[in-house]
Amino acid sequence: MATIKAKIRRNPDKIVAQTLKVGNVALTDLTDINAAGTTDGAVLLYNGTSSKWDATTLIANQNTNITGGTY
Repeated sequence: MATIKAKIRRNPDKIVAQTLKVGNVALTDLTDINAAGTTDGAVLLYNGTSSKWDATTLIANQNTNITGGTY
């Protein structure tokens, strides 16, 4: 997981973040990504049951429609 660092300067009316260094963040660092099926050519397909994005090379969902492009 990425380490987030920030410098905070206090103001009587508000708090202002001056610097934010995130570093390298990978797609798998996100909590709503299931990257178990990650391979060459994989796409992310939303899974409404798990409320996560699944990496897959097989699109076998009757609710998925792809319009246009070359496959």
